[in-house]
Parts: sequence; structure tokens; C-alpha cells
Amino acid sequence: MVKIERTNISDEVAAWLKDGIRSGRLVNGEKLPAVEQIADELGVGRSSVREAWRHLQALGMIQVIHGKGTFITSPKMSLNTQTAGFSEAIRERGMKPGSIVLKREVLPADPEVAHALNLQPGNKVNMLHRLRLADEVPMAIQVSYTPHYLFPELLDIPWTLDTSLYTILAEKYNFRYAYANQTIRVSLIDEEQGQLLQVNPGSPALELDTIVLAADGTPFEFGHDTYRGDRYQYTITLQKKR
Repeated sequence: MVKIERTNISDEVAAWLKDGIRSGRLVNGEKLPAVEQIADELGVGRSSVREAWRHLQALGMIQVIHGKGTFITSPKMSLNTQTAGFSEAIRERGMKPGSIVLKREVLPADPEVAHALNLQPGNKVNMLHRLRLADEVPMAIQVSYTPHYLFPELLDIPWTLDTSLYTILAEKYNFRYAYANQTIRVSLIDEEQGQLLQVNPGSPALELDTIVLAADGTPFEFGHDTYRGDRYQYTITLQKKR
């Protein structure tokens, strides 16, 4: 281990653990050394390690089993019917969202996309293909289609790690999602997806087809997303009709 010499020590200890999980140095189910040993090896106080442990335990990244020790966990995050945006959902869990643009171009809509967006086949759509990250860890592959006539310069925007599609649609075009219709399927990760998501081909995945609509019922985004099955579960809230 490399000694930590920065000022915000507990945050740096937490970052060391996150980096270990991200790099594969620490794996799910692995038992961590005792607090005293980690403090000595990192050259920090025991209280800083304990504070970092409390933060990571709250995030579900480690689990303390009394009498046995502290173990690495890979908590599953819930996709739910209350939050439409990836960035918003990740921030709610105290993590930093990010995205890497894999491809962006204006395309003619195929029949599936045209039907979802109330367009004619062949009408222009913006296609945005991104790898979505949480604390720099790959979590999902998203392909988003939006009507080009509504958002003609969308793909000309300088897309960075921090750019949020829904923030741009709201601030630049005054389009805000009111509700969404989703279709959920279980699938297996293929070789290309596995390389992007850093998981083995054949691993489980959740696939979501989402149509996002404005308050007046206008569909303005059709998305096809592939989420890592080892990191996500889907939560649905049911409410009885009165």
C-alpha cells in the first residue's frame, strides 16, 4: 500500500478502497484487514479509517459482520418508477455520475424508433450512445434517440463526463419529463458489452426500453439501456386504485 499524505484523510481512505474495487484489486466477498493494520499500512490514524468505513458502509460498499470482520460488497442499486434520469438516481445514492460518449450522429428513424417517438420511418433522430458511470465504475450502456426537429443542435453540444441529457433538454429546449413508459427484460451480456461494462460475457443484465413523455403527452426520447445485473435490481411501487 502507498501511504496517504493528503489533508482530507478519511475521504482519501474511502477513495483508496473505491479504487481497489474499480481496479479489481479488491473483489466482492473479500475480507479486509483489521482497522489497525490498514491504518499502519496507509500511515493514517485509526479514527480516519473508521470514519471512512462508516461512509462506505452507508453506501453499501462494505459489510461489517460482528465476530468475523469487514467484507467487500457490491450492492445492487434500485432502478425504480420514481426517477427517470441516470444522473439523478446516482446522485441520490451519494455517488458521482459520469458518461463516456461512444457515438453520436443524426440517423433516419427505423420503424421501432419512429413508432416510439410518433414519427414517420426515415424521419431524422439524434442518436446518442453512452457508457454510464458511477464513481467512474461502468454501470450501464445507454442508447438514446430524440426527434431531430425538436432538438436540432443537440449533438453539437460539447459532451463531457458530467453532461446530463435531461439537464440540456430542460435548460436549452424547455423539455422536461413528466412520465415514462418502460419495458423491462432480462438478458445476457455479449462480448462487446462485457468489454465496456468490465464484466464477463454471459453475465446477467437488465434491459430497459423507455419512452419519455412531456406533460402534454409528447414523446421526446426513446432509450434502450443495458444495466449490469450484478449491480442493479428493479423496484416497482404498486398503489391500489381507489
